[in-house]
Amino acid sequence: MDINAFSGLLFSSTPLLPGSTVSWWALHLGWAVVLGSVLLLCCSWLLPRYRWTLALLVLLWTLLPNAASPAFWLGLAFQSPSLMSVVLCVAWLLGRSSHIQDASARRALTDSRSDSILLLLGVVLGWVLLLDTLAWFPVSVYAWGFGSAAVALVLATATLLWLLSGSRTSASLLAVLTVFVMTRAPTGNLWDALLDPLLWFALQSGWLLSRARRYWRARRQPAATPA
Repeated sequence: MDINAFSGLLFSSTPLLPGSTVSWWALHLGWAVVLGSVLLLCCSWLLPRYRWTLALLVLLWTLLPNAASPAFWLGLAFQSPSLMSVVLCVAWLLGRSSHIQDASARRALTDSRSDSILLLLGVVLGWVLLLDTLAWFPVSVYAWGFGSAAVALVLATATLLWLLSGSRTSASLLAVLTVFVMTRAPTGNLWDALLDPLLWFALQSGWLLSRARRYWRARRQPAATPA
């Protein structure tokens, strides 16, 4: 795809929806990556070769058609996972496969300011969409996700954060926008590509846990005595 075609998709004034093939892959491949990541995380007590073998079997099982696949039933309850969930899982899988063991580097990545900003923006976006579902706003915020203005706004935000910090999370957001513009997966709405209910729950849980850890760390530190 050349730059002119990409720009045409980015600034299109009419809603573009994914085709049936794209929707199928977004559902099945998305859940395959997410379920494989969850399995690796939950089975950390197993030897690596067994963990990766089970993850591969789950991935192949999820790619089966129709009701034989767990993606079929998960799709009925949760629809397709967001592109952001899939990209974050892929980034985590690549980190596991490359045997990244530097705890300080991981901590710096997690606690970076841009990642905290993106986490907070994800939490706020989830609440805005929830209130929009309850018709608390005079206009439909969800409908804006079908237009190009939302894509341009998120693109500008992600680019600014990436230029200022160069964090992997900002780069992941840019990757999500690129895939969304090219495929319109999973639903043609940008908000569905950026966030899903399970990811929103994980973001809020992570934010609350980080606040709790900082609170207890501050309480355990001895109070400074005056000189």
